[in-house]
Amino acid sequence: MSPPPWQIGDRLIHRVNTDLGPGRVTAVKGRTLSVVFPFAGTSLSLIADPEVLAPLALSPGQRVVVEDDGSRGRLEKECDDGRWQLEDGRTLPAASLWPVAVGISPLERLAAGDIDNVEDFANRLDALLLRRIREARGLGSFLGGRIRLFPHQLYAAEQATRADPVRWLLADEVGLGKTVEACLVLNRLLHTGRAQRVLVVAPATLTVQWLGELWRKYHQVFVLLDDDRLQDVAREHGSDFNPFDVYRRVVVSLENLVANPRLTEQAVAVGIDLLVVDEAHHLRRPRGHPGNPAWRAVAPIAQQNNHVLLLTATPLEEDAHGFLRLIQLLHPASFPGEFDAAERLASGLPLPPCTTSTRRVDIGGFPPRRHLPVTVNDPAGWAALDALVESQRRLPVGAGGLRRKADHVRRALSSPAALAAVLTDLDQDLRAACLQAGRDDPRAQWLATKAREWKEAGEKTLVFVADRETLIALKQTLETVGRIRVGVFHEDLAPGRRDIEVAQFRMGSGLSLMISTECGGEGRNFEFCRRLVLFDLPWNPVMVEQRIGRLDRIGRDRDVEIVTFRPPGGLAAAISRLYEELGLYAEPMGGLDRELTRVEEGIREAALAPEETVDAARFLPLVREVRAARARVRDAAYHELHREPYSAEMAGSILARVPARLDELTEEVVAGGCRRLGFDTEQERGERVWALEFGSRALVDHLPGVVPGTRFLGTFDRACAVTREELDYFASGHPLVEGLLAELEDGVRGTVALLEMDGAGFAGFGLLALYQGEGDDEEAGFRALAVDAQGRPRPEWAQRLISPPLRTRRVRPEAWTRRRGWRELVEKMAAALPEHTVPTACAAFRFTRQDKEPAA
Repeated sequence: MSPPPWQIGDRLIHRVNTDLGPGRVTAVKGRTLSVVFPFAGTSLSLIADPEVLAPLALSPGQRVVVEDDGSRGRLEKECDDGRWQLEDGRTLPAASLWPVAVGISPLERLAAGDIDNVEDFANRLDALLLRRIREARGLGSFLGGRIRLFPHQLYAAEQATRADPVRWLLADEVGLGKTVEACLVLNRLLHTGRAQRVLVVAPATLTVQWLGELWRKYHQVFVLLDDDRLQDVAREHGSDFNPFDVYRRVVVSLENLVANPRLTEQAVAVGIDLLVVDEAHHLRRPRGHPGNPAWRAVAPIAQQNNHVLLLTATPLEEDAHGFLRLIQLLHPASFPGEFDAAERLASGLPLPPCTTSTRRVDIGGFPPRRHLPVTVNDPAGWAALDALVESQRRLPVGAGGLRRKADHVRRALSSPAALAAVLTDLDQDLRAACLQAGRDDPRAQWLATKAREWKEAGEKTLVFVADRETLIALKQTLETVGRIRVGVFHEDLAPGRRDIEVAQFRMGSGLSLMISTECGGEGRNFEFCRRLVLFDLPWNPVMVEQRIGRLDRIGRDRDVEIVTFRPPGGLAAAISRLYEELGLYAEPMGGLDRELTRVEEGIREAALAPEETVDAARFLPLVREVRAARARVRDAAYHELHREPYSAEMAGSILARVPARLDELTEEVVAGGCRRLGFDTEQERGERVWALEFGSRALVDHLPGVVPGTRFLGTFDRACAVTREELDYFASGHPLVEGLLAELEDGVRGTVALLEMDGAGFAGFGLLALYQGEGDDEEAGFRALAVDAQGRPRPEWAQRLISPPLRTRRVRPEAWTRRRGWRELVEKMAAALPEHTVPTACAAFRFTRQDKEPAA
């Protein structure tokens, strides 16, 4: 039955925004009401929605103020004619009586009979349980990222956060997820309130990757504090204003920090809660030396009593001093003053409890890499490509200097299209040669033929190129010659378009091949691909490793096919042979930064030496150097010195402690909260994918962190979120999740309820009080207390009430609150609660013994 229409003079309460207090209808126009709220001092136009507006109800024992003279009293009983008798003997019309302080305390509201919808109370209780999981010392507080859960990463994060402050060195082998481990720690520190200001320092080549990882996987919005952003701060706030006061979560390149010493001073002045330093082995301080510029830029920030995470490659034996210096930076007491690194290692003493260094062998290893070199029998095609390379090697150094000449040689090695893009109008003959060589490129022709075969086999292939021009030319060849549709991924695509391209590529029925520039190596997950094709070879071996790392990732369950081309001669053939001799395609090259830098320098020198015919023999010294360094990494003594190292036997017990209901509970809180607030909600059939919109029909006009009109398409399922990156992941840190939790924490929705449920062996009447922000480590987030009608504590009742799911019969509020003695009963039970504390929410409840479970 529909509720009776509202009339002028009717009094009501706003079920969602109870802070308004009671209101009176002053005008009615269709379904729109004009309502004045005297206690709030405001007037609002509201839609006559029974889910939002309810008639004001009075109840015996309630304190009221008389509208005519402002006097106060307490209601005794309702008379037959609808008027109310007060305890002082007065009998007055109900319309002249206004409740006092409704909404100030949940207990007062309960005594006054001001009851919320039980669905809102259940939503609040679920949110408190979710906060408990997120804020407790268990694994729940680490989670929320769009990541697969690997036990060694959870182990490292738990080990690091045992102490306060957290000061830890993450030195896992490459590919095991040091960045993930750092973000797990960051998540915990943020969710438990142990950190607010966060500074990530990384080499310039990794800053964009950090921004992408933090946002796409962890819903964390960080700002890149580069020169342009610093100028914005100075222009908007003044040259003396501290940029770390404007931006609390920041990524800064190590190069920028070194070049701007004032940034270090400003970071120290403001106080950084968590400092994360990636590639920390770049921080060096020889004996008797104040440290290199990188050390001097970072050390003052790290030496504060704050949280610090250092991420470093597996160290070499000859750099023992540098490795131990990093530990000294974290824990100066362990290495006071100067020390002899060789003696310290020879002693066999374990390192201080501040390091983890997991190796691939510790987790059972990875599927093998399988290198598939391709030799294409097309002498004329290869000769045309080599002629372009040699034409650039022979050119004299012009106005652009050696850097410009090196770039031209590199582009010629990549593709004729990449070289043509930087030629001038005077190079018409060379441009024509590029056009012809591009048509006949043996690599592109071979790939066009194989791509069709791979598509028919249902296999996904990722092709890496260095330049966008190469990408465009190769795409055209594959689509015209190979007659297949090709996906693209490059830096000029908007972030949203990149997500769409990857999503279409990931679909089983979608594109079979994608071409990507280097930006595809920045944090994207392509492990679903069968193979990787390196169409060209960067001069920097680390970039080759980054390309391979998009497929060769932890959790992959099949071997990685790596396709490269073997030119018959020239500089391209020498580089191809060099990388094979280095073993670059066989296993990762972690801890070899210094040696790999020399490889890049060696290639560059060969490219700029036009008088020489380059062959593989030129690079033999580099090969020997890298091989020797790799052997030393394998045999490094550090592996035996880390305390409590991870082992594969720990995996089962760690994963068993992952909260089983975390995603499910998040879904109940968020989807339920959206429905209660009138958001537009739609779930995909058979999927845990939801469309959630803060639409025009919402019952609130504000939600923290969410702009009205915003529409989200996402999932609550971790596995789905990992594979479908185009979807939002509704988890800790997501603005909608945090906004709904904040709405419940800051508001009064669902703070008072009446419950009637099967007691599962219990019977009786009582009061449940919920206290937010209290509890020990096992009950982080909130504490639940229950007392019976005699005021006796009933902890077993409290546990029954807060154990999900909350299954209760719907109680008509007047059936309980209009009974004589209701207020006195509530006040008696409330008196048994701890003094000087006000519960966040409360509920009167009745347990019944029944064989049949009550309806939800």
